Amino acid sequence: MRNATAAPIQRTVVERQVNIHIIFLFVFLLTLSLGSTIGASINTWFLSGQQWYLVEPSTFPGKAKAFIEDILTFIILYNNLIPISLIVTMEVVKFQQAQLINADLDMYYAPSVTPALCRTSSLVEELGQIEFVFSDKTGTLTRNEMEFKKCSVAGIPYADVAEEGGEDEEGTRTFEELQGLLYGEAEKSVSTGAIEDREWEVAREFMVLLAVCHTVIPEVRDGKTHHQASSPDEAALVAGSEMLGYQFHVGCPLLVKCCFTDSS
Repeated sequence: MRNATAAPIQRTVVERQVNIHIIFLFVFLLTLSLGSTIGASINTWFLSGQQWYLVEPSTFPGKAKAFIEDILTFIILYNNLIPISLIVTMEVVKFQQAQLINADLDMYYAPSVTPALCRTSSLVEELGQIEFVFSDKTGTLTRNEMEFKKCSVAGIPYADVAEEGGEDEEGTRTFEELQGLLYGEAEKSVSTGAIEDREWEVAREFMVLLAVCHTVIPEVRDGKTHHQASSPDEAALVAGSEMLGYQFHVGCPLLVKCCFTDSS
């Protein structure tokens, strides 16, 4: 309970600047009213003999009362210095900006029929002042969907689509070539002799580790295996190993079962 603190009030940069300006104008209003009151008092005290038609107090309590009344009078006269309507105008503008965000077609997500929804209008003007966005991996600013697209085995990159390399580097090979290396298909073999055997050992070890080194729990529903993972990273890796023929089947603390299926 001692460490419990109330949630801080979220104020924008514009609101803080406006508050500072209003405080400055209020101090200036008090100073101007005080100066005007002193001038009026000097005029009353020293020129009262020439203004015989005005009934001016002659006692000290009467003069003090008149001094306070003059201060309040000048504060009322100069109250237009403080822009009270500015606060109302800012709130109306922010409400209209929130409505424009809700009606923005560029922020409409068609697959789930989800339009933009502005839940608060207090921080709308901050959107145009954002310079940096800090986010963890996935899920915060993305749909939190991951797919196995590319891997590197023994320094050789493999991907869905082959890419040509530069003059001093080898291009990316396809997953079909990786399957050809794993299952010894002659037409898809990428090396010969001892080099091929070494690459096969590394590729097989890579796929086995990819299929078993995780915390995914397989569940069979309607004849299909669904992977329950704590993060989409692990689910994507297990799905990638299954795509290449190394299917994670059963996992328990003392036993792991995998099904190895060739590309055919």
